[in-house]
Amino acid sequence: MSRSALWRQEENVKERERKAARIYENAIEEGRNNNHLRGIIPLSGPDDTYNLHPMLLRNLIESSYFQRCCEKLTDWNSLVDEIYYEVKHLEPWTAGAHKSPSTAFCILLRLFTLRCTEKQMALMLDHVDSPYIRCIGFLYLRYAADPSTLWSWYEPYLHDDESVQVRQGGVDTTVGKFVRMLLNDLDYYGTRLPRFPLLIERQYKVRLLQAERVEERARSHARNVAAMEYFQRNGARIQALYGDDDNPITWYDAVVDRVILRDPRNGELLDRPKFQVTFPEYGNTEIVTLGEIDLPGSAGDAYRNLEARSMGSSSSGRGNDGKIDAVYSRADRIASTVNGGRGYSDDGGGMGFDNRRRDGRHDLGREGEKHRDRSRSRDRDENLNDARREERELMEEVLRREKDKTAARGRASYAARPPTFKDSLACSGGTQTKHDILDKDDKKWKARGNNKEASKPKVHDVDDGKPATVPIKPTKTAAELAAIEEKKRMLIARYG
Repeated sequence: MSRSALWRQEENVKERERKAARIYENAIEEGRNNNHLRGIIPLSGPDDTYNLHPMLLRNLIESSYFQRCCEKLTDWNSLVDEIYYEVKHLEPWTAGAHKSPSTAFCILLRLFTLRCTEKQMALMLDHVDSPYIRCIGFLYLRYAADPSTLWSWYEPYLHDDESVQVRQGGVDTTVGKFVRMLLNDLDYYGTRLPRFPLLIERQYKVRLLQAERVEERARSHARNVAAMEYFQRNGARIQALYGDDDNPITWYDAVVDRVILRDPRNGELLDRPKFQVTFPEYGNTEIVTLGEIDLPGSAGDAYRNLEARSMGSSSSGRGNDGKIDAVYSRADRIASTVNGGRGYSDDGGGMGFDNRRRDGRHDLGREGEKHRDRSRSRDRDENLNDARREERELMEEVLRREKDKTAARGRASYAARPPTFKDSLACSGGTQTKHDILDKDDKKWKARGNNKEASKPKVHDVDDGKPATVPIKPTKTAAELAAIEEKKRMLIARYG
């Protein structure tokens, strides 16, 4: 190729770079002009990089597909349609010899430049047409939203079972696993996600452990028919999880007001029912999931008693209805015992506390009122202590996992035994040998230089399959050999 042709080619490359930069700058200005939209999600980082890795961002800007997206995707509706028709996986790079930015991340960058409102994001996360629309919404929040607000967006989808293909050509996973991965990991298929503040990161890991327990409890309830029938009974006395900014999440006595079987937003039947409950001690009403409720009293004992009674034989020919009634009465007695003798009033459908003692007296008097207040205060303090104890245990588990993860990642670099002085001398004159190998028998790292077999001249196999040559000792010159012989002669002459 001639010199003039090389110059023209270089000029064409520079012109394409200038064009890509102009298109990106115009897209950034378009997003800045959209900041006045009502309910816009504030960006947590720079409004021109969006916390993307610099190398990935540069390749996205220079991508011809991203430039076409800036030209034809001018609003949120057209962008969602593009995701539906074009996105097939969620990796940042496409597979192949020459990696290029993926379709998903090109559209994600375009969504950054257009901005997204809270209403639009809610529609994306609940979209029924494509899981990729939902997952690009989760990626948008992970990169651009304030880290302290992520939990409120992610929590309802931690165990979503919809299938989605994250890796190109890989095995399908679920939306719930994808969401938990975004909260747990920083590495994302060849790029890095923005780092959380340490306090928020550990707080989210504790909440993920709590969410795992909630999910296990929900699955356990769903397998027990008698428990589900009891929970779906209006006025049933249960325990439910509750927490706010001032109080940690813990168990409180509650009453089931009604059962929610359909999604109020679209009217579709829910996979698991939700419950509107009232906490009589505080008077507030909340909506909780199946995993956030349990039988009153000791959860494990009450659950086993309920299951045993449901599976037991009926007495005096009452049949299956008699079994269920017995289960209900058993749970009612458990609730009465746990509440320290405080029952629920029959007036008004059992929605309030009954101030009468079990011995039938209607007037407790001042002493009775003080006793009940002290009992409630003691119960509340015990609940708070249990909640704080559980949080400490979960935090210790998070720290232990972090320690184990760090040790596993650094084992190959610093967990091996350091080479001895003799090993260092053996490697000083030629090519280096692989001293630290993994023993296949006991899975422990040891130095090959410490073995007697290592001193024998042989060829070692290394990881890449190529033999590593044994270092060759340098040969001595004639002058060095003559000096050695002269020293030997003098020693023999002196000492015989």
